Amino acid sequence: MSHHRTNIYFSLLIHLSLLSLSRTQSSDGDPCPNVVERSRWGARPWRNVNYLVTPLLHVVVHHTQTPDCDRSDECADLVKSIQNYHMNDLKLDDIGYSFLIGGDGNVYEGAGWYNEGKHTRGYDRKSVSLAFIGNFQKAFRNSTMGITIDKNPSEKSLKAAHDLVACGKRQGFLRQNVKVYGARQIINTDSPGNKLFARIKNWPEWSEIHS
Repeated sequence: MSHHRTNIYFSLLIHLSLLSLSRTQSSDGDPCPNVVERSRWGARPWRNVNYLVTPLLHVVVHHTQTPDCDRSDECADLVKSIQNYHMNDLKLDDIGYSFLIGGDGNVYEGAGWYNEGKHTRGYDRKSVSLAFIGNFQKAFRNSTMGITIDKNPSEKSLKAAHDLVACGKRQGFLRQNVKVYGARQIINTDSPGNKLFARIKNWPEWSEIHS
């Protein structure tokens, strides 16, 4: 092997090693969340793609207003159902969310880091969305005690979502000064629900929107 080709070979090995490291560790040294790629949950191909310009300043948190899940097979089935609803009923080109967060602690790839989603009017081109699978606004009425109980997100899902934000910053998809919002701060919606919104407000990246 010539000296020139040897240099190219070792340069490629170094590049691949650094790429692997950046995709498996977050900015604080902890592992990035497990991301279930589209092919693994059985995604349909998108009809059309508009690309995002990264790094992005904004992350918008939603909930899917569906049943929740705590097993990977349940979560994958729900993600497929959401994609079918978005494409068949709403006539979108793909699933509208960038990533979906399962109660099992996995992140399910939707439109992803590169492709523009359809989730928050006015922010689709300048943000990624994290949609927690479940309904965290729906209240459960206890008729015996006469009280209303809001649904809580799982600790595993909260950690996965926050780790994803850290990974996005490390990998250059998100700016270091990224701002996290609840969808209700931007559009007329209850999303992401009272309990979930209260939790993301404790993240250091959460921000008020100043006009």
